[in-house]
Amino acid sequence: MKIKSTLLIVLLMTCSWAISQNNKAETITAEYGPPAEADVWTQYTIPLTAETFGVDESTLDLVLANVNSFWIRTEMHTGDDIGGIDDVFVGTAYFSNFNTSSEGWSSGGDGTMEWMNAGGYEGGFLQISDWAIGEWHWLISPASWAGDWSALKGQDITFWYKTNRPSYSAIVKITTETMDRLVINTVVSNTILPDDSVRVELEVFPPPIENIAVNITSSDNSCINVPSQVIVPAGASKVEFYISAAPGASIGCQSVIEATYANFITSRVTMQVLDDYGVGENDMSQYIDIFPNPCDGKLNLTNTSGFAIEQLKLINLCGNTVMELQHGNLDKITMDLTNQSAGIYFLQVFIDNRVFTSKVIVK
Repeated sequence: MKIKSTLLIVLLMTCSWAISQNNKAETITAEYGPPAEADVWTQYTIPLTAETFGVDESTLDLVLANVNSFWIRTEMHTGDDIGGIDDVFVGTAYFSNFNTSSEGWSSGGDGTMEWMNAGGYEGGFLQISDWAIGEWHWLISPASWAGDWSALKGQDITFWYKTNRPSYSAIVKITTETMDRLVINTVVSNTILPDDSVRVELEVFPPPIENIAVNITSSDNSCINVPSQVIVPAGASKVEFYISAAPGASIGCQSVIEATYANFITSRVTMQVLDDYGVGENDMSQYIDIFPNPCDGKLNLTNTSGFAIEQLKLINLCGNTVMELQHGNLDKITMDLTNQSAGIYFLQVFIDNRVFTSKVIVK
């Protein structure tokens, strides 16, 4: 009887060890870069193969079946440096082009992320600046990209990257490791109008099982003011809060907004105070005639570019789309804004694979 009991215990211990090994977090990495020149957009292609990531097939299969997060290390220099990414594809399943927002990406390590509405390989891009405190800086894909990537095996990860100091190569990593994470999302832009406020979103992964108080700080309170804490209710994955330009803030001032909570990956974004109503406006005059502006509710739009308008979006100051047109001939129309409240709006015009934004005032 003692022998049988001993054998049973050994068998159970063996099974327990095997299960723990199968459930062990795995991380795989692949190298890329550096670019041949500083501040030049360069495209990289990384096949999702065992050979590329230097692992056996079974390890690759395990990781791809249980992806928790995908990271791109954006640091290629020891010391201060600035990196950027644009047009990220993971096979045929995931894509970010950053033309209208940061799309749920966040920073990791000692970097501060900033969404730039222009200057990328095409349109907007994500920029990350080094704090130079001894850690790598990364950009981390949206939490919605987690899941089973098995069908993507053999396909490619592609993205455009640039850095001002290409000293050595970097890596991408895919991990099954559970990650508690905070993400600050700028809804419309990374800028604030003087004496005004803008709405931002805070995402929390995984959603907390009880209410938590996330600390919010601003690196320059003379530029941008933030609430000291934001309460995230139990079970909520997203909350909204407002940040505001400090009274008398200088035009062009910047502040790093940081969200922290115990054992969660800190999120940092750079915000600035500008007098362009929170949207980096692109000059549309050579493409689009908009009149009258300000208007009493009827806004005329005429396209003179020679390219068809693909879509129109009217966005309010809270970042909400209040009107969207994407069917029929949009090249010469009158937009009826009489049902919209008086105030400032942003008209986004999608044309020739670009997005142009103009301020519109309804009286």
